[in-house]
Amino acid sequence: MPKDLKRASAGISLVMLALGFSFLGIVPFLQRMQGESAIASALEQNCCIAGSFASLLAGTIFLIAACIYWRS
Repeated sequence: MPKDLKRASAGISLVMLALGFSFLGIVPFLQRMQGESAIASALEQNCCIAGSFASLLAGTIFLIAACIYWRS
């Protein structure tokens, strides 16, 4: 495999990971805005929010890694 193709595929993979984790982090917030059919406990809601923020953080880290990777 040529070096340029390896570099491009690694960069695209980092961007796809960033988009995927960010999407997973945003989905619970979008579902909450549409309304919930059953009232969840406070612990469930807090765990959902914590998981969403962790996923958004992972997406941000992968996006930063992709930016650093493309600049080097």
